[in-house]
Amino acid sequence: MSGWRDHPVLVTGGTGFLGAFVARELVAQGMRPRLFDLKPDAQTLEFVAPGLSRQCELIAGDVTDRAAVAEAMAGCGALIHLAGLMTVDCKADPIRAAQVNLIGGQTVIDEAVAAGVSRMAFASSSAIYGSGEGRLPHPETLYGVHKLAIEGMARCAGLDHGLLSVGFRPYIVYGPGESAGIAAGPSIALRAAALGQSAKIEFSGAVGFVHVADVARAFVTGLSNAETGAPCFDLHGVSASVAEFVTLLSRAVPGARVDVAGMPLKTPEILQGGAQAAWFDALPVTGLEEGIDTTLAHWRNAAVAA
Repeated sequence: MSGWRDHPVLVTGGTGFLGAFVARELVAQGMRPRLFDLKPDAQTLEFVAPGLSRQCELIAGDVTDRAAVAEAMAGCGALIHLAGLMTVDCKADPIRAAQVNLIGGQTVIDEAVAAGVSRMAFASSSAIYGSGEGRLPHPETLYGVHKLAIEGMARCAGLDHGLLSVGFRPYIVYGPGESAGIAAGPSIALRAAALGQSAKIEFSGAVGFVHVADVARAFVTGLSNAETGAPCFDLHGVSASVAEFVTLLSRAVPGARVDVAGMPLKTPEILQGGAQAAWFDALPVTGLEEGIDTTLAHWRNAAVAA
């Protein structure tokens, strides 16, 4: 009997900022990515790794479209669920955000169960904690509320249907490329510095900076360690203030023009409520200086190639 690794892995939001790095990691670990996105973008994949788009299957579709999700899910052995609207979009259009994040999330899980998918890794968020001590969930944004609900959906799918899963709560994900929303500020600043442009990071305070390649590695490795109880792990990365990040960036690029404005995020300084496991503790964590240097190099190499 073939195992789940012998079948494609469906990635929702598969050509987004994180999705492209997840696709690269799946290929590196010998798996076949099937990328489901509202508007699949092969150029994002090529930016992450030249030739990557030819190693992936791209499918256009909306996570709220049950028929489209079912068609994409057919024949898959595992699922990585990343698609969703983030903090600013949730606040701007709560109904649409609920349709995408909650109805879309449940649709993806339901179709995974129906298709006989054995396991899932899914994106939660540091936003589930709110601005408290970082131990118990107390979301203060609709985005955080939605992500906490996804954790519950996955847990119920395990209890009711045996779907194995693992969730991750990333803090500020940065690296080559641009994510959506206010958390994209550090990545935008890195791109601007590499290309001699100016940028603004619209939040301040102390956070955790986690490199996008580390996040992708956690998701793909997590598939092999998924459990019925849907454990969720904090992806905190490296603790630093936004001001410290800008200082390190300015050392790497003297004269970098990066402004910091805005209040601290509604998240704790330290994430400390996640699950514990030896396989998770063994995952490497990219240092902030190294992450800045490799991101700048990626942007510069891409500019030369263009």
